[in-house]
Amino acid sequence: MKHTSSTLPVVTRRSFLATGAVLTTGIASLSRLARAQTNKNSKLRIFHIGVGGVAAMQRKGLKDHPMVEFAGFCDVDRRELDKIVKEFPNAWTETDYREAFAKRADQFDAVIVDTPDFHHAPMMLTALKHHKHLFGQKPLVQQLDELRMIRDALAARPKVITQMGNQRACKEGRMQSVEILRTNQLGRPVEAHVWTGMVERGTYFTEPWSDYTPAKPVPPELDWNLWRGPLTSELPYSDDLAPKRWRAFWETGGGQLADWGCHLLDLLYFAYDLPSPEAVQTHTPRAATTGHTAHNLSTLTFPGGGKFAREKFVVHYNDNGMMPSFAALGLPETKVGPNHTMVVCEGGTLLLQADGKITIFRKGKVVADEPLPKVEPRDHWKDWADNCLGANKPLWTPLTIGWRITEPALLAVKATRYPGEELRWDSKTCRFTNHDKANNEIVSRKYRPGFEPPTVA
Repeated sequence: MKHTSSTLPVVTRRSFLATGAVLTTGIASLSRLARAQTNKNSKLRIFHIGVGGVAAMQRKGLKDHPMVEFAGFCDVDRRELDKIVKEFPNAWTETDYREAFAKRADQFDAVIVDTPDFHHAPMMLTALKHHKHLFGQKPLVQQLDELRMIRDALAARPKVITQMGNQRACKEGRMQSVEILRTNQLGRPVEAHVWTGMVERGTYFTEPWSDYTPAKPVPPELDWNLWRGPLTSELPYSDDLAPKRWRAFWETGGGQLADWGCHLLDLLYFAYDLPSPEAVQTHTPRAATTGHTAHNLSTLTFPGGGKFAREKFVVHYNDNGMMPSFAALGLPETKVGPNHTMVVCEGGTLLLQADGKITIFRKGKVVADEPLPKVEPRDHWKDWADNCLGANKPLWTPLTIGWRITEPALLAVKATRYPGEELRWDSKTCRFTNHDKANNEIVSRKYRPGFEPPTVA
């Protein structure tokens, strides 16, 4: 008998698993229609890896979704797990994410990864290997070669629903800016200027070029061996690494450029469907060592022509609040803070703050009444969950574009090892075509046995 959508037999999770399907596959391997039928009878069960800090934002975003259930949590810090079980008393906990996949893979359908950057690829690829829907924190990965791994894994898992942690993309002003640029409301794009805030000691960063601080006693609640995860080096524990300042160091994070890149460069990808960069050159006072650099001036060159005003589309990406000269661009003196994206077009310039405030310039003056496109409201978290449950809503940052947005940010960061040298990039092969030393030193890393990213086929 041929079934239509109205006569399709209801597929329950129990009956699906009873068919003899691989236990770890779960509902993500089903078609969208079959997933919708399945989840009329059961909730989307989420396994959350890394439960402190930014992770609370993900849980808050999904809190009121009636079909979402947090089934389990994983963290290497027992203090965080003790907090989470008070909020979710029916959920199970693990300190080692690998144990959850080995023993509990039939108990969850989707995975959220909110861990330090160097853990992302092994964890996300493990989720994809097990056919789990995936919400991955930005920047998507920490190594250039991990972009290739994610790209290839997504091709092998076309039915899995993915999203990168890029919630600012759903701000009304950011969505309106995409439409302004995509429709050439200001003419064809000429170039772009993007800048982050200061690199200095604070909540998430130490001073630039920092070395590791002397080892301190590891808190008894923290499993330092698991925190190190895939790293082969014997990192000394200090509170400059865990729980928050790991972003400042070469082995564990990506500095300001990687931390903010996906929130600032994404506009260009959404508006223009940018191809991969073909070259990167980062000027910095001295090369990155143990700690990441600051005062970085990075030039990213993309293929241009056609919809672009020049044969090459150039993006100037800086940290430390280093802005372009407004006078040189024919713009009036303007008070501007950190974390902005400026797109210079033939007929005007768009200036966008990270949280969505738009300023439009035409003929060297601010335009007070520029028409703003109407955009539909989107929910970064719930739209992802709804699609996992069988809906067909637009997603702003599925990993198919998330890895591409991460790519230029990582290139700008990795080039700080070779200040002022232009590195020619071939994304398809994930290699530099003119710099063998860079290929050997900054494209990939070695992984500790047992924590390697799995191959997804």
